[in-house]
Amino acid sequence: MKRFLRWTGIVILLYVLQTTIVPLIAISGIKPDLLVLVLFFIGYRNDVIPAVFSGFFLGLAQDFYSPLILGQTALAKTVSGFFAGICNEKVMRIDPVFRLVLIFIMFIIHDAVFLFVQVAKTEMEIQSMGIELVKSTLPRALYTLLFALIPVFWEYLSPSGGRR
Repeated sequence: MKRFLRWTGIVILLYVLQTTIVPLIAISGIKPDLLVLVLFFIGYRNDVIPAVFSGFFLGLAQDFYSPLILGQTALAKTVSGFFAGICNEKVMRIDPVFRLVLIFIMFIIHDAVFLFVQVAKTEMEIQSMGIELVKSTLPRALYTLLFALIPVFWEYLSPSGGRR
């Protein structure tokens, strides 16, 4: 229960930061996605099921906040949560650099699912999905990785962290 309350507090804090502070630190319209980041750590620390449920409810909360297709973000975050859950630390131990690579891959999966739903539900062409992945997703993923450096290396350098 204590772990659940801690993660809930972190998610609420990052959701508030995502909707208030993050738009202010955008660089040329590129904003980091802190919720994908926290979803990775939920999946990495726990398991598949908590990550999938967390991804669904995080995505649903974002869907209610944004005027996009209802369920689009929920599906993208659910699939991303599944990916993060299968990479959990109970199954495999990974070094900080590879963890950052997994976060990057998770970000690409998230946006690919998001854009696929957008292509399926709107008049958008499939070719523009690839262009959007390169033009928008890669910069957002790299910007988010800058924020991922903090918890990844904090854990690695802490006395009880990554030096097992």
